[in-house]
Amino acid sequence: MSYEILVGSGNGADLLSSPIVRRGLLLKLGDRASLRNHPALVNLGGDLIGATSEKLNVLGLDGTDLMSSVSEASAVSNTALTEAQATVTPAMYRLQYELSDQARIHDPTGALNPARLGLSMVGSAMMTLTNLIANEGDGFTATGTTGVAFSHDTWIATKAALIQALVPGPYLAVLKPKSFTDWTTDLESRGGLTQWRPASAEMQVLRGGGYQGEYDGVEVFTSNQVQGMNSNADWGNFMFGRGAIGYKELAQGPAPRSQLVILDLNGVIRIAESRTESEGETAIVGHYYVGTVVIEAGRGRTALGAQ
Repeated sequence: MSYEILVGSGNGADLLSSPIVRRGLLLKLGDRASLRNHPALVNLGGDLIGATSEKLNVLGLDGTDLMSSVSEASAVSNTALTEAQATVTPAMYRLQYELSDQARIHDPTGALNPARLGLSMVGSAMMTLTNLIANEGDGFTATGTTGVAFSHDTWIATKAALIQALVPGPYLAVLKPKSFTDWTTDLESRGGLTQWRPASAEMQVLRGGGYQGEYDGVEVFTSNQVQGMNSNADWGNFMFGRGAIGYKELAQGPAPRSQLVILDLNGVIRIAESRTESEGETAIVGHYYVGTVVIEAGRGRTALGAQ
């Protein structure tokens, strides 16, 4: 096995190896933006049997079609619901950690145990979904200018484009941390911070640490999963309304008898462990079956911000 969690050798065996200490410190700096339950995202459900992808009819059932005036005993013409389709293709994502029995025995923190690593994998699954959403968000029609810092002008142009396209709310903005700080600095210089509603500690617990607050009716998240664009000259920040991006999670079916499950969230996120007894090692594996899709590209915009 490779990349195991080991204690090393010699008299210092009761100390965690430096790579593990480094990883533990980085956890404090990790991204905590979970977008899964935001109402701007469309949960496409979990029914996908006998196929690896599914075509979705893009319905515009949002009350925008006008009714026609008809004469008495006259028939009304049919209005086609849709001809547009989008395809979502879920894939299986996995993450594995391995640790030796000696590492568990000599671990001074008590953090190296299957349950703790399994809970960390649930967070990893949510960050995988955020990464997939960020990869969709950098492909919308762009606002802003390449190589120019994200400013309030870009914010205004982005939201105006959604309003002019009659995109229904709620709106969600996902910004790279640098773009967010560039924007708030510019906003402060204009005296616009009076409209900014920063997130309380309680709201960050509920929405994730990436939730920064609300401005002009738009909820703002920061995430390091925002993608680079234009040969990495810009960050692909994005703002969208409901109907732009959807995701589909699939349950994995009953666990095999040979699978030792330590955590199962409705079969969507499953954490299991396995043993290599001859080597004294335990592997913890997380499984997550998910896919994302742009349902209607006109409901989102990519807001450029210089790196």
